[in-house]
Amino acid sequence: MIRNGEVFEDDHLPDPIVGRNSHMNEVTDALSPIEEGFRAENCFLFGPSGVGKTTVARAAVRELRREVLDVPYAYVNCWQDYTRNAVLEILARELVGEAVPRSASTSELIKRVKRGLNGPGVVILDEVDQLRETGVLYDLHEIRGLSWIGIANDEIDLLADLDERVRSRVSVGYRVRFDTYGDDTIAEILRRRAVEGLGSGVADQRVFERIARLSDGDARMGLTVLRAAASKAASEGLSTIPERLVEDSVPDAKREMARKTYSKLNDHQRVVYEVLRDDGEQIQRELYEEYTKRHPDPVSLRYLRETHLSKPEHYNLVTTEHRSGKKIYKLSADHHEHHPEQT
Repeated sequence: MIRNGEVFEDDHLPDPIVGRNSHMNEVTDALSPIEEGFRAENCFLFGPSGVGKTTVARAAVRELRREVLDVPYAYVNCWQDYTRNAVLEILARELVGEAVPRSASTSELIKRVKRGLNGPGVVILDEVDQLRETGVLYDLHEIRGLSWIGIANDEIDLLADLDERVRSRVSVGYRVRFDTYGDDTIAEILRRRAVEGLGSGVADQRVFERIARLSDGDARMGLTVLRAAASKAASEGLSTIPERLVEDSVPDAKREMARKTYSKLNDHQRVVYEVLRDDGEQIQRELYEEYTKRHPDPVSLRYLRETHLSKPEHYNLVTTEHRSGKKIYKLSADHHEHHPEQT
């Protein structure tokens, strides 16, 4: 039944973008100086998961590159590449085409990017709030012609740990705020992806609307449920998706999303997850102590709390509650029995 599974992947870029015209306009406005050969405005996209931030950022760059074919461009997932040198290495390779040795120093990487960038360029910094060394934003600001699109869940969390030098550089520029999708928009996104990935007539509007209601404004969740329902229908030998399979597909979709999220965890977050998997719920101090035993290069408790504990919680791998004035961390109910790495 699934003819093109790529349309259900997170990195699929649809054309056109559904339900985000005003957001697209804001980001393309920020990038528009590049069309005249000037540096673009820095731009930050804020909002919860699954609301189209990365899709809009990538689509805006796509539109720019249709107008100016040779605009240098790079994409950095700061959740996975969260150190200063990791970001600069990606810029050296993707932005200016430099082959850099793993041992290259920070100053050498900056020099290579500055030398190779001969006009305006743009970098998408996805999950920018996960940067361990936020001073790299200052580095980027000092590279002539380079602008960025930063993507994060919350502006307050992003700015909290920036020193004054960096904050002064990021305090100006565009702010584009995303809220959750409405059910009608998610249903339309699902309908279009179904036609593209499954074929026309595979599901009717009631199926899309039912999935949309269960998605809680998260298009990524809706698409994962649709794919799970299509797989269930195919396993039953059906040529269409009956509405009865929608709710049955939600647990499968949650496990699939958890598996993908787990695969993206950095080494600090993965150790935290594994402590909770192995030892059960923990108060913060106990969790930190066990983390320091298992991780070869542990960060401070404050940094772990503000950076590496927040992301698994945001993506519903880990939940918290307060008891007797203490914060308790544990695996979320959806994943307590079926750990993502085991599915």
